[in-house]
Amino acid sequence: MKNYQKNVLFLLRAYNDLDHIAPIVWKMSSVSIPTFYMFVGKEFRDDYRVKYFAKSGAREIRSSILDNYYNNLRKRLRWQVLIRCSDGVLSRVLGSRFLIENNIGVVVAEWGGPDGKSKMPFVLRPARRLGIPTVAVPHGYHTWYNNDFNAATAMVIEKTGMLPQLTNRNLYTNYIVQSENIRRYCIESGIKKEKLYVLGSTRFCKEWSDINRNLCMQNHSQKRDLRRPVVVFFLNHWTYNVDREKCINLIQKLSEEKIELIIKGHTRGVTSGTLTCAEEALLEKRGTVSFAGPEAHSPALVGLADVVIVYGSSICFEALRQRKLVCRPLYLCRNNTIFEGSGLVYEARSDEEVTAYVRNYEIERENSIDETLLDEFFDTHVENNNRGEGVLQEYVNLINSSIYNEVHSIQ
Repeated sequence: MKNYQKNVLFLLRAYNDLDHIAPIVWKMSSVSIPTFYMFVGKEFRDDYRVKYFAKSGAREIRSSILDNYYNNLRKRLRWQVLIRCSDGVLSRVLGSRFLIENNIGVVVAEWGGPDGKSKMPFVLRPARRLGIPTVAVPHGYHTWYNNDFNAATAMVIEKTGMLPQLTNRNLYTNYIVQSENIRRYCIESGIKKEKLYVLGSTRFCKEWSDINRNLCMQNHSQKRDLRRPVVVFFLNHWTYNVDREKCINLIQKLSEEKIELIIKGHTRGVTSGTLTCAEEALLEKRGTVSFAGPEAHSPALVGLADVVIVYGSSICFEALRQRKLVCRPLYLCRNNTIFEGSGLVYEARSDEEVTAYVRNYEIERENSIDETLLDEFFDTHVENNNRGEGVLQEYVNLINSSIYNEVHSIQ
C-alpha cells in the first residue's frame, strides 16, 4: 500500500475522542504506513490506547517552539488582536515548517470546525495553505433521529427553522461519518455530499471492539459481588433532552433494590454528564451504589454487568456486543434514537418497569438475543454493510488515497 513516502499525522486533542480515533491510528501503523500523532490539547501518553498504537509503530512528534509559545508566551499576551496576529504569523511560519520538515502528506483531525481547537489551528491552517489534504474523522456517535437532540440545536432550529449550519467544514478534503443517518444529518447541516464518506464506526466495529475489550479487561481490577446482580447505569449529557429529576428518582429507586448499582458518568465532563457531589453523597448513603471514575473504562464495566441501563449513550453498542441485557428508560429522555424499535433492548416506560426488569433479569436472560436481528442492526449502524476489507481498513484506504490523489494532482 504505497503512499509515496509521505507521513500521516493524527491530531489528538481530547481524552474521550480517543475511543474513535485510536483504532485508526493503530490500524494505519499496523499495516506499515508511516504514522505520526501529535497531542494538541491535553497530553495523555499513559492512556492504554495510546500505548497500544505506539507499540504498533505510531510515533509521537511535537514542536518544542510551538509548545513553548502556546503554553507560555501566548498566555502573557493581553489583547485578543495581538493574540490573533501572533497566532497567524506563527501558524504560517512554524506550522508550515513543521509539516514540511516531517514530510506530512495528510492531516487527520476530529470532527469540528476547519481550524479545530487548542493547538490544532497551527497545523490545519498551514496544511490547507500548503495543499496538504485534511480529513475529519468522528469523535463520537450520533445516535439520534430527531434533529433537536440537545438544547443548543433546538434553540437554533426554533430560531431559524433549520439545523446549525456547518458549511465551514467543507474546507476539509474529506469528512467521514459512520452511517447513512449521520450523513443525512450532515447534509442538512450544510456539508456537501461529495465531501462526506460513510465508512462505519471504528469504535464499535467488531475488529476494534474485541481488541479494546481485552485491553480494558487487562487493566481493570474491580471485582463483583456474586451474591447480588450488578446493574451498570450510564448517564448522558443533561442538556440532551434528559429529565434530570426523573433520572435521579430512578437511581434512588434502584438503590433500594437488592443489587450492586454502578453509576458511570458521561466522559465529556463533570458538569455536563455526571452527578453533583451532593447527589452522589445522597446516593452513597444507600450502601449499594458506587460511582465509576475515569479509570474504569466502559467495556470493562459492561463486562461486570448483569443489566445495563442506558438512555442516550452509544455505549449501548458495547452492551449489545457483549450480549448483555439492555434496559432503555424511554421516559428519561425524549430523543428518538436508532436503538428504539430495534427489538434488541427492553424499552421501559416507568420506574416500575425498570425495577421489575432488573428483578427478573435471570428470566429475561433466558430469552436469547435474535442473532440475525443483531447482525442486521450492526451491519447498518456500525459495519456499514461491509463485506470487504473491514471498517478500519476502509478508513485506512480513504486516508491513504488522499495522499495518492494529492501527489498525482501535483504531477
